[in-house]
Order: sequence, then C-alpha cells, then structure tokens
Amino acid sequence: MWRGRGWGRRGKGLGRDFGLVWGGQLVDQFGSQVSRLALPLVAIVALHASDFEVAALGAAGALPVLLVSLPAGAVVDRVRRRPVMIWCAAGCALAMGSVPLANALWHLTLAQLYAVAVAVGSLTVVFDAAAGSLPLLLVGRERLVEATGRMNTGRGLAEMAGPSAGGFLVGALGAARAVGVDAASYVLSAGMLALMRFREPDPQPRAAGTRLRHEIREGLHLVLRHPLLRVMVLADAVTTFLLAGVSAFWLLYVIRELHWSVRAAGLVYGLSLIGGVLGGIAARRVIERVGMSRTMVLGTLLSAPLETVTPLVGRGPAGQWTVALAFTALTATGMVAVTATGSVRQLVCPPDMLGRMTATTRFLAQGLRFLGPLAAGALATWAGLRPALLVLAGATLLPGLILLASPIRSMREVPVHEAYAAGAA
Repeated sequence: MWRGRGWGRRGKGLGRDFGLVWGGQLVDQFGSQVSRLALPLVAIVALHASDFEVAALGAAGALPVLLVSLPAGAVVDRVRRRPVMIWCAAGCALAMGSVPLANALWHLTLAQLYAVAVAVGSLTVVFDAAAGSLPLLLVGRERLVEATGRMNTGRGLAEMAGPSAGGFLVGALGAARAVGVDAASYVLSAGMLALMRFREPDPQPRAAGTRLRHEIREGLHLVLRHPLLRVMVLADAVTTFLLAGVSAFWLLYVIRELHWSVRAAGLVYGLSLIGGVLGGIAARRVIERVGMSRTMVLGTLLSAPLETVTPLVGRGPAGQWTVALAFTALTATGMVAVTATGSVRQLVCPPDMLGRMTATTRFLAQGLRFLGPLAAGALATWAGLRPALLVLAGATLLPGLILLASPIRSMREVPVHEAYAAGAA
C-alpha cells in the first residue's frame, strides 16, 4: 500500500516535515488575515482613497484566481513543489515589505498598492497549487484525512485569531507597519519550508514538444470529465457564489435591521470561528464513523438551515446568541465536509496532475465569486434586504442536493487512483 516516504505509521505523529508545513502555513495565513484588514486601511488612511478605489484594491487581489490559476497548476506539475512554495513566500514577503518601506519614505501610491495586491494574489495562487498535494506526499493515503483535518484546523486558528490581532496591530503600529507583520510572516513561512528534510520525487518527464496550454487543457478535462471531481467542483461553485452573496449583506443586515452594534457583530463572527477549529480537530473521527460520502453530503445539506437562522431571529441578545451557536455549528460541519472533499480530490487524482487538479478546481469554483455580491445586490434592490438574505441562505441547500443526486451518495469507498493503490508514489 502506497504511503509517503518514511511517514504515515498509524499511532505515530505525522512527522517533523508535516509539522513544518503546518506551522509555516499557519503563520502565513495568520499574517494574511492581518493584511486583509491593514492593506485597505493603508489606502483609506494614508492615501485617502475613495470607496471605488478601495473596492478596486479588493478586486485586484481577487483577479489572479481568474488569470493565474490554470497556468499555475500546469507549471507546478512540471517542477518540485517545495522550492516553488519557498520562492512564492519570499516574493510575497518582498511585495508586502515594500508597503511600510515606501510609506516611511513618503513614496507610497495607490498604484503600488494595486501592484502589491496583484503580485501577492498571483503568488498565493501558485503557492496554493503547489501546497495542495503536500499532505498526500508527506503522510500517504492512510493518514491523508487526519493530515487534511489538521491543515484545516490551522486555517481555522488563523481565521479566528487573525482579524482580532490585525485590529490590535493596526491600532498599536499603524496600518502600514501592520502590513510589515504580514511580510515577516512570509519570511518565517519560507524559512520553515526550507528546513524540511523531505526529498520530493522528481516530476514525471513530459513528452518532447508538450506545450503548457495542452497541459492546462488536460487539467480542465480531468476535473470536468471525472464523475466525482465534476460534481464536487459544481457544488463548490454554487456554494461559493451563494455565500459570497450572503456575506456581502450579512453585516449590513444585522446592523441595520437587527440593530446590532459593530462590536456585537464582530463577537458573534469571532465565536463562530471556534466551530471551524473544532471541526478540523474532529474531522478524522467523524469521517471514520460516518463514512466519506455521507460526511460530504450531510455536511453540505446542513448548511441551509443553519444559514437561514440570521434572517429568522429577532432583535436583542437572544438573537445574537442563537446566530452565534448556529454559525459555530455551521463552521464545524463545513470544516468536516471540506476535509472529506479535499481528501477525496487528492485520492482520485493522478499524482502527476495534482497541481493542475488543485488549480483548476479553484479556478472553476472561485473564479466567478465576484458575481455573488452583484446578484445579491440586485435581489436586495428588488425584494428587500431580509427576503434577499433568506432566499440566498435557503438556496445553500442546492450544493447538498447536487451531491445527493450524484454517484457520491452511493459511494461506499473512495475509488483511489491506481498509482496509490498499487504502491507507486
């Protein structure tokens, strides 16, 4: 049975190298949460940017998902992944570090902030395409679910602590210097990756004359023609579209309609992230007990009733606590379902196409994310804020129904790709 080199013995830890990857990405994601708050504040406070200019800054950071994902996946499959990740982290450190430096020299401009957002967004897409297959390479398929759960737990910790830390750092250091903290986190992430002892296998040689566009096409064909990958990416795309719409108006609704304070809204959101951490910790045990396919389907189906809690509660502390508990359960079940989905993707994918599969999935699932808020805005204008939120939240039942109507529903075991089942790396 195939497993990563020297890793994956049951009952043992996941290994030093996995710990370095986990720690590096935790630090990286924590810093990104800080700059997600600090970078727009630099534009607002230091450069007096308009509402449109701030919105354009956010769009600049999201644009690389559309432009870079597909070629990034093809490139990553041609080379060793760890050096790519180190260089991407170093590039992000330089880009983010240029902001506090230029601000100190009084040469900071909006054009530079846009360039930084595009550069960091592009490098992050490449980094994620390379990082997507590392858990499988490091621990083997027997412990992939556990490793994926731990990676998701780290992400949940960063999302839980990052915004609060970002607010504190912006208040203590100023927005531009807080961006420098993110630059330092990238340096630390690159250093931890450099300390790994893992010797990654050489990529499979390509046929002479193979072009990048041909390999991009192969990645698209894999995801769109595979009976499981196709269904999962469709469900993810619908989820991303709907949740982007819900997120666009959730804060506005609870403040305007439910009369929550900004502090109460932030506290409810922060408490709900605890569920993501707990879900990541419990993912392996839940999946082993419930089964991979049932976890994916049930976890997705549960999102709709939990998402619809906000537009149904009344005003006051009771409503706030109800939403906090519902969102905690939502993030917990979502994290377990994401862990199962991510594990299945890696196990059914050929080893030499993991980068393209990861990047193509991200492109298809998140590339049109920006349409969610636009659709939500049109619906809210026509029907009102509360009905729009209720419709969008209720529609999150659709991804679960897509999975329920697919071969995933009757899947008893994951159809592991023959390279892993046969014992080949």
